[in-house]
Amino acid sequence: MASDGKILHMKSNLDIVISSGPVEATPKPDLITQLAELRALLPSIPPARLKTMEAVTARYQFRLPRFYIERILRDDPTDPLWDLVLPGEQELTDAGDERWDAFQLQNKAVEHPRWIQKYRYEALIRTTDYCSGLCRYCYLKNRDVTPGTITLRDIDDMFDQLAQSPHAGVLRELILSGGDPLAVSASVLEHFALRLEHFNRSRRYAVTVSIHTREPVWFPQRLMRSTALQAALSKLGPSSHILHLVHPREVTTELIECIELLHDLGQKRTPLIMMQHPLFRGINDDPNIITDMYMQVDAGRVPVKPYYLIHPFPDGTLPQHRLMLPESQAILRALASAPGTRVPLLTVPTPMGKCVVGPYERLEDRGSYYLLHTKDGVPVEYAIGQHYNPAESRPAIPAVPLPVFPA
Repeated sequence: MASDGKILHMKSNLDIVISSGPVEATPKPDLITQLAELRALLPSIPPARLKTMEAVTARYQFRLPRFYIERILRDDPTDPLWDLVLPGEQELTDAGDERWDAFQLQNKAVEHPRWIQKYRYEALIRTTDYCSGLCRYCYLKNRDVTPGTITLRDIDDMFDQLAQSPHAGVLRELILSGGDPLAVSASVLEHFALRLEHFNRSRRYAVTVSIHTREPVWFPQRLMRSTALQAALSKLGPSSHILHLVHPREVTTELIECIELLHDLGQKRTPLIMMQHPLFRGINDDPNIITDMYMQVDAGRVPVKPYYLIHPFPDGTLPQHRLMLPESQAILRALASAPGTRVPLLTVPTPMGKCVVGPYERLEDRGSYYLLHTKDGVPVEYAIGQHYNPAESRPAIPAVPLPVFPA
């Protein structure tokens, strides 16, 4: 560390990098991690449910920011949002088999446990396994994920490989995911921004960054109070921020302020602000609820584009919340007559990649499965039941020609 408190870091193929310190402590959320603390805030939790929650928390972590409990939840056992964020009995039957990162390209541009690449033109980087809150439906809960937070050395390793990779030419976007990328330190995002800028200098078409986050829902004060985090995001210059929302009550005044701040930080370029939301039976499987959420988000001065309407993950989504694919399609159909900028894409997550289903696409039963296709044309035999066939595998990518631009 330099005498003025700035961070020094030696990289393998660049000069010494000096961050724009001094280092600033990132605001920490007031986290509720014990059920006794939770019961004090939500005294209407029935004793029988509390006993079940104790059994669940013996197996799975529990963590919620006080902000979310006090501003979004209701002290009412019939509140549907309780099922999203409070431990529930059906978690005890969750097998915990993580399969979503299991199928990746054979010719990935980078070999690193935090680098997930299902498509030639897009890669996802798991920056951390931490979020300020824990969704009970998260498919990465208690799964085989890389623990901890990405280091500067990890970032250097990825970009050093990328600079030498013969598969980097068609890469167009890096998705920062997690956990939550807005829960990592400003120095990590700043270093990532520097390496990306250096990599893009030698390319005709830049690789862009998209940030997928739920942190402005959990703890918006982290972004609103941290000038270091704001400065790092401004340097990074994401092309888009994808907000993870589930219900209209999650659209707080503070969330709208975060959206406006993310928009205003775009000094290099103004980012797109979009949102995505998984569907859950009994919680948001109603076009009126979804439309209400869209209208509330749209009340601010920054437009927010509905992006993905996510059909439930069969591994992770609890059984009482699962929908059959025709049910999800019917919800999309009810939303489809809205102006085009307000219509999301219905995406079906599979281990082989995302499949997109149109509102009037014919879902034909081919003998216990629907034939879907991922974004890059890989056929998927999507089981009509609630679970995938364990024998599923990602076949070789078919010979679908893609445009190849000069690097």
